[in-house]
Parts: sequence; C-alpha cells; structure tokens
Amino acid sequence: MKKTDNLSAIREKFGVPARRGRAVKIDGQPGIITGMSGDFVRVRLQDREAGLPFHPHEITYP
Repeated sequence: MKKTDNLSAIREKFGVPARRGRAVKIDGQPGIITGMSGDFVRVRLQDREAGLPFHPHEITYP
C-alpha cells in the first residue's frame, strides 16, 4: 500500500516542491524525502538509516 503524500501543506506554506521519495540535497549531500514533522521535511541522507528534520528552505530541490 502506498503512503499518502502529506507534504501538500509544506508545499503550500513554503512554496517548495517537496514530495515523498524525491531526491534532494542538504549542503551538497544527497538524500531522499521520507515525510514531514510539523513544519519540517524529513530527509534520509545517504549515510543515515532514518530521516532527519530540515526546514524546507534548507533543502536544495534539483
């Protein structure tokens, strides 16, 4: 079963193209969006097992 995309509020509030599963970068380090936590986007960086929270404007959306 596919999880619903609960990032629509983040997209609307901050004007960013955040979507679950999207490849992004944090300070040049690659990662994948895994979800959200409040007003933060959770990103699993390449060397981590779990997603970490980042402000939507800290993320580079290539």
